[in-house]
Amino acid sequence: MLKTVFLSGLLSLFTCSAVFAADAPVVLPIPVTAPPQPAELTLIRQQHTTGLPDEIREWMQQNAIPEANLSAYIRDLNANGPLLAHNDSVPRNPASTMKLVTTWAALKLLGPAYTWKTESWLRGELKDGVLTGDLILKGYGDPFLTDEAFREMLHDLQLKGLKEIRGNLVVDNSYFNLPPQDPAAFDGEPSKVYNAPPSALMYNFQAVRFLLEPDALNKRVKVTPFPTIPGLQVDNQLKLSVGGCNKAHYKPGVRREGNVVKLVGSYATGCGQNFILRVLSSPEENVFHAFRDVWHSQGGIFNGQLQTGAVQQDDVRFHTHESRTLGEQIRFVNKWSNNVMARHLFLTTGARSGGEPATLEKARVAMSGVLEQAGINLDGMVVENGSGLSRQERISTRQLGQLLEAAWRDPYMPEFMASMPLLGEDGTLAQRFDGTELRGRSHMKTGTLKDSSAIAGYMLTRSGKRLVIALVHNGSEAGHGLQDALLKWAFEQ
Repeated sequence: MLKTVFLSGLLSLFTCSAVFAADAPVVLPIPVTAPPQPAELTLIRQQHTTGLPDEIREWMQQNAIPEANLSAYIRDLNANGPLLAHNDSVPRNPASTMKLVTTWAALKLLGPAYTWKTESWLRGELKDGVLTGDLILKGYGDPFLTDEAFREMLHDLQLKGLKEIRGNLVVDNSYFNLPPQDPAAFDGEPSKVYNAPPSALMYNFQAVRFLLEPDALNKRVKVTPFPTIPGLQVDNQLKLSVGGCNKAHYKPGVRREGNVVKLVGSYATGCGQNFILRVLSSPEENVFHAFRDVWHSQGGIFNGQLQTGAVQQDDVRFHTHESRTLGEQIRFVNKWSNNVMARHLFLTTGARSGGEPATLEKARVAMSGVLEQAGINLDGMVVENGSGLSRQERISTRQLGQLLEAAWRDPYMPEFMASMPLLGEDGTLAQRFDGTELRGRSHMKTGTLKDSSAIAGYMLTRSGKRLVIALVHNGSEAGHGLQDALLKWAFEQ
C-alpha cells in the first residue's frame, strides 16, 4: 500500500520595487499573500447519483458479465456530485490507466518544462581530437533517448573535438537503484518492448530495431537490424505475401536462442518499409552497441570494450545533452501507453522528491504526497511501478475520478488533457468510435491486460456537458464492449 507523506506549501512572497530618495532609501513593506488556489468550481447543477442504468444492466446480463466485476464513476464537472457511481470505491487493477496517476504526479513534481540530462565525461587526456582514456556516458533517466536524439548527442561530441577514443565506453546507470528484474516474469515475453526494464541510460527503449522491406523481385523480406550485436545471426524465416497490410504483419515472432535470433511469420508487399522493436540485450549492452555503430557511421574511431561503473572525482564533464520536455514526453506515454517511459517518469519523481538515486519506494512516497495534497483518499491504492504493467497495482474508479477532477482545476490541465488519446483520432483510441458522433469528443487513457479493461478521462457530451469518466472492468470476460456501451450512454446525458 502506498506510504503517505504530506507536502507542505510555501507562502509566495512578492517584493515591490524600492524607491530611493536623495538622502535615504524608502523601505516598502513586503506583502504576504495566500498560496495560489485551483480554478474555481462552478457547480451550476444539482445531481442525483444513480447506479447502473437499466439498459446497461440488460446489456451485461445478455453478455453474462457480473455487475460485481465492474466499477464506474461518471461526474459532470459542473454538478455537485457524481452522475453514476457503481462499485466506485472498490480497488481494482487499472491496467495502463495507472499512467494517468504517474503522469499527473510528474507534472506536479517536475513541471511541464522539465528536461532530463545525459552527460558525457572524459577519463583521460583529450588532445588533437584523441582521447587517451575512457568515455563515460551517465544517464539521468531520459525516457525518450531515441535513435535520433542519440545520434545528435554523439554528433555534438565530435563537433566539440572528440574524434577518436583510445579506451573503453563506461556506462553509468547509478542514478536508478533498482532490484534485479526478470523481463520474462510478467508474461513470458522478455523481448517485447513493453517488458523493457527501466535504466538510467536508455537507448531507444532498450530495443534493437529490425527494418523490414519487401523484396518482390526475390520474393523475400529483407531484414536489417540496428544496432548490430556481434556474433548474433539472424534466421530470417519471414514469408512475403502479395497484397494489403494488416496488424498481423507487424507482429512477427521474434525469439533469441543463444547466438541466433529467429523471425517467423508473414509480411505483405503492401506494408512497404517498416520496423519492429525487440529487446535482445541488456540496457548497457544496447547502449554500447548503438554507440559503436553510430560513432563509426559518423566517422569516429573507437575499438574499445563495454564497462559499467560510475563517474569518479577526477573525471571531466565534456558535454550535456538535454531531452525533450516533460510536457512533450507525457504525450508519448499516454497516447501510446509506453510502459518503460512511464516507469522512468515514476522513478524520476522519486529522485526529485527524495534525492538520488531513484528508488521505487521514493517514487511511491512522492506520488502519495501529490495525491494527498489534491485531497484524494489513498485507502486501498497499491502502486508497484507506476506503469500499470502489474498484477499488484490497485486503484478505485472514485480515486481515478477525483484525480481527473483535481487535474481539471489545475494550471497544468491543458498539458495533462492533451496527453491523452483523442477518441477516434489518435493513439490507442484511433479506431474507437471512428466515423461516429463520438469521434473527437473525448480525451481518454485506455488500459488492457488479460483480465482487466479500463478507460478514464474527459468527455464532451452531445449536450455540451464535460464529464469525468473512469471505468474499470476486471474479470475473464473483460473487453471493450461494456466500455463502449457506457460511453454511448454517457454521451447522451
